[in-house]
Amino acid sequence: MKKAVVLIVLLLLVCPLATAQTGVKLGVGVFGGLDAPVGQDDQAQGTVFGFRGRLKALPIITLEPKIAFTSFGEPESDILTLNLDGSKVTAYGIDATLGAPFGGKGFSMFAVVGAGFYNVKRDQTDQDETNLGWSAGLGFNIGFTPLISADVRGVAHVIPYDDGGSKKSVTATIGVNYNFGM
Repeated sequence: MKKAVVLIVLLLLVCPLATAQTGVKLGVGVFGGLDAPVGQDDQAQGTVFGFRGRLKALPIITLEPKIAFTSFGEPESDILTLNLDGSKVTAYGIDATLGAPFGGKGFSMFAVVGAGFYNVKRDQTDQDETNLGWSAGLGFNIGFTPLISADVRGVAHVIPYDDGGSKKSVTATIGVNYNFGM
């Protein structure tokens, strides 16, 4: 744990120097919130948290490689007792934010589109499969300083299954971003 903290502190100190030399805009972020299944009775609302990198690709497009972890809750039913735990989903892929400036102070709105691999696990049913899925949504950003901002996002996720059907959910997250070399 100490090594990881030291490495992160060193990166925070060195990255502004490197990005100032090249003109590339980089950043990192963390986020967390709620994940609600859509049209599924086999699990209840759960939590999501994750990490993202940020790379300014074009003036209005920021690419964000990410990894996110969701734990859905136990399903509730008035009719029968299912005794199932909610599934665990690990998502890793890339999002593109369209419209928000990279860094800077003030308020801005943006759209989010993304694709990635979603690993869905449920130990009780031996479910363990990874499928390519996509996401889309909207958000807004509040820049406190050129280096630090917070964002709120609402994103829909669709994970198609190989044998038909899909797993769908909607996330509502809040995140904090740090931009290097602004």
